[in-house]
Amino acid sequence: MVKKPSLFKVFTNKLYDFIVFHKSGILLYSYNFETRQEVEESTLKGSILIGISHILSNFSNLENQVTVIKMRERGILFNFNNELGYATLLIAKHKNSILENAVNEFNLNFAKRNLETLTNIKGLIDASKFRTTFELVQEYFKAFLL
Repeated sequence: MVKKPSLFKVFTNKLYDFIVFHKSGILLYSYNFETRQEVEESTLKGSILIGISHILSNFSNLENQVTVIKMRERGILFNFNNELGYATLLIAKHKNSILENAVNEFNLNFAKRNLETLTNIKGLIDASKFRTTFELVQEYFKAFLL
């Protein structure tokens, strides 16, 4: 018998990608859990994110809530911040409350940490200002970084 079912959820789950993008579709930060590397730029991801951001920008009720898109082999968790104009996207094998909470907590602290930068974005976006985001990934997804 499993004494801590929440740990079972962590160990049987797998994370693939964690992405933070601006409403314009610009990639602010990306981490690949399979390669354990930060991803600097991806034309394909950028194109996909532009499409997703246009779709999500039409849903004002998505503010600060995790939205899930279920695929056959994976789940995609979104958290969209309309006020600051960014969204996070986590691709995982299974969606669960542990991941939803981690995404929510990440977003709260990402918004606090980058409030000034996100508020003052005009024109070109300097994604290098978000390089410290890995510290938050480590904090909220540490069980998946082992």
